[in-house]
Amino acid sequence: MSAQPHARVDAAVSGVTTSAAPGAVEVLGRISAALDDLPAHRPVAAKVIAEADDHRSDARSLGRTLSADPALVAKVLRLANSAYFGLSGRVSAPAFAVTVVGFSTVRSLAVSAMAGLDEVPEALEGFWERSVLTAVAAAEFAPRLGAKAPDAFSVGLLARLGQALLVRCDPVEYPRLVAGAADREELLAAENRRYGAHHTRVSAEALAAWAFPDDLAQALAQVDRAGWATPLATSVRLGLELSERILDPARRPAPADLLSAGHVRDAELDAVRAPVTRTAAELVQLLTS
Repeated sequence: MSAQPHARVDAAVSGVTTSAAPGAVEVLGRISAALDDLPAHRPVAAKVIAEADDHRSDARSLGRTLSADPALVAKVLRLANSAYFGLSGRVSAPAFAVTVVGFSTVRSLAVSAMAGLDEVPEALEGFWERSVLTAVAAAEFAPRLGAKAPDAFSVGLLARLGQALLVRCDPVEYPRLVAGAADREELLAAENRRYGAHHTRVSAEALAAWAFPDDLAQALAQVDRAGWATPLATSVRLGLELSERILDPARRPAPADLLSAGHVRDAELDAVRAPVTRTAAELVQLLTS
């Protein structure tokens, strides 16, 4: 890969606060190196990511590239045949599958493969369940906020990518942070103390390093930052909130109207809890089988 990925991630390293624990710069430096090293382990996935961002690519060419990675193409085909996309059992060609699920989703699945998320570390138990719940919920609210549902699904699916990178590059201490946090908010605070950055920021840096469209990476960077956020970032905020409400009912909920600047109320968020849960359960099974 070019020097550009290092430049982007080095910006995160240089932004580590002085209150971060000793070794934080070293850990973020390992992440920077990993973002350059990982493509070599899944070269087809890396090529899919690059082609998905190339305006000269089409579904046929991307489907041909995808076909060179049997595990990845099988995952895309299973997803395309899910009830979520409404074509159950009718998608058999990779090119058609790319058309059905969209370039954004194919790109996100390729990132997951490249990051080694086919086998999620024990420390991140429930990773896929949370990620898919976030993706489905974000896509649900995106249209009413003025964002594209496929982009919201894609960004929601990768919002926790930074956790996988942190556990890979800080395998002793990061699992302790996860185990010691009572909820997502406590985890974000603990990450900030140790690294001077939380996992959604690391996720955003990864998307930028792997040449995702700027608006997707920038939206993810805004998700856990106070203040105004784009419609796409707001969709993912709501997706993260709903996923936590579903999986951690004892947690104190964050008001939906504050997360969405008044566009979505708590009652509206809770109204889609059941359908989002059902859809996510199906997709998790397809993506982890």
